[in-house]
Amino acid sequence: MKRSYKAIREICVAGKTIDVTLKLSSGIHTERRKQKKNITREKVRENNDRIAAKNLARLLNANFREDDMHVTLTYKEAPSQDQAKKDRAAFIRKLRKVAPDLKYVAVTEWEHTRIHHHIVLSGCTLDQIDELWQDKGYVKASLLDYTGEYSQLADYLIKETTRTFRRQDSAYKRRYSCSGNLVRPVVKREEISISDLFEDPEPIPGYYIPKDSIRRYEHPVTGIEHLEYVMVALGEPRKYKSWPRGKKVKSTEYFRPNYEESQEDLFDLVDF
Repeated sequence: MKRSYKAIREICVAGKTIDVTLKLSSGIHTERRKQKKNITREKVRENNDRIAAKNLARLLNANFREDDMHVTLTYKEAPSQDQAKKDRAAFIRKLRKVAPDLKYVAVTEWEHTRIHHHIVLSGCTLDQIDELWQDKGYVKASLLDYTGEYSQLADYLIKETTRTFRRQDSAYKRRYSCSGNLVRPVVKREEISISDLFEDPEPIPGYYIPKDSIRRYEHPVTGIEHLEYVMVALGEPRKYKSWPRGKKVKSTEYFRPNYEESQEDLFDLVDF
């Protein structure tokens, strides 16, 4: 008897964005994995980098808004890795004292360039940052744009640390660190028809799909077909009353209740 397979749709509401992934169900993975050859370490790393950038984009989209800041902290005199790590920790600790609502995501880059820190943050002012870093070096700041979709920034930050965090002599064993008060976007999963995987994506009312967010590809390890795209709100996300069908991928205590309440209604938008 011929087996019938389904596809899976994963939906993640993060701020003004709705991140959608369609892929064949896990039942096909084992069969395709047996057929998949030439799986190199480089392909696995590229896939891990892609997943890291996607997760970071969701985190940024869920927590940061227009006019929040991306700052680069540089040095007058280059420190060692260990000293730079201490400097970053001390800077954030002092900033928290003057900005108790501080939210941040931070990375440090040091290979092929002078060591420097990238920090995306909210809940503080540029004057506060300047005052706390002026003895160490210089501050370059830019404001986040109005779109609420920060995947390009996430890609950049992940690329900044792709080589360094894997090195045995690196003082940084994680790609990025973040404040504990960040909300963690919820991912929902549902079964769909396989035909949906091969249709062109259409935005729901009040949203648009950036062309560069649409990505069809074959998973480099499993050989499974994937379709990914992001829908971005044209204005403020609309409010709806209920969660759609679907099931959380994993239940976790990290989701802040007030964020779940505010995002709950948005899932009803994704009633395809």
